[in-house]
Amino acid sequence: MDKLQIDNPDSIGTSVCTAEPEPPPAEADAKNSSEELQKKIDSISAEFKDFVYIISHDLKAPLRAIKALTDWLAADYADKFDADGKEQLKMLLTRVDRMNNLLEGVLQYSRIGRVTENKIEIKLNELVPEIIETLNVPAGIHITIENPLPAIVSEPTRVRQVFENLLSNAVRFMGKPEGTVKVGCTEEGGFWKFSVSDNGPGIDQQYFEKIFRLFQTLQAKDQFESTGVGLTIAKKIVELYGGRIWVTSKVGQGSTFYFTLPKKECTQETAGVAAETAAGTGR
Repeated sequence: MDKLQIDNPDSIGTSVCTAEPEPPPAEADAKNSSEELQKKIDSISAEFKDFVYIISHDLKAPLRAIKALTDWLAADYADKFDADGKEQLKMLLTRVDRMNNLLEGVLQYSRIGRVTENKIEIKLNELVPEIIETLNVPAGIHITIENPLPAIVSEPTRVRQVFENLLSNAVRFMGKPEGTVKVGCTEEGGFWKFSVSDNGPGIDQQYFEKIFRLFQTLQAKDQFESTGVGLTIAKKIVELYGGRIWVTSKVGQGSTFYFTLPKKECTQETAGVAAETAAGTGR
């Protein structure tokens, strides 16, 4: 019988040791299922955003027609209505305006993450005073910027929306003719931590989470006009960039809304990394 020739005895078993082991079938199946599930979730999410945008956009056209007709009735037939009729017409106009504002809020919410802008350097020391000037703040309410604000690189419309919603809420819900609103900023690791505080009526702790949910308000809409969308928009924008938003408050003493944004460029691509960093530092 011929002897088996082995040119390099040391090589026996080497290839076996260095070969990549095949993953167990169950593990491979689980990975594939997870990837497929994520694809389905992403697809459903995209379809839902498109649906919300289309519905909200298309509903605005007939709403504009209703408002135009109501305005016409109020202008040309005012003398034909009695006191009760005029009150009903006024209520109709209020409902139409509320619905229009609600649809506009939903449209803005659906655009976040769906519509992007070119990122530019935003000098907050210039942007925030501009926003304050557009708010039509009552004479008895004073807004101050407590310390210099940084410049950040981000989408200007989104950053403006966050500050606008927080500042306008502080003014609108002050609950008294005179009050103060303060804007501040501090550094915390790789984040800027912004604050908007007021000395208004305050918020009960049980509502700290509720106020950030879509369409949630603390006062009846018939008593105080609000869509319940502003804080939800602010929350979605901040979290999209990897930051966090929360409130501290005491009833009768006022509220402070905090939110963080990463110091580096605020992009959706880096949001995951920034969020992990924020979680790791306890913010």
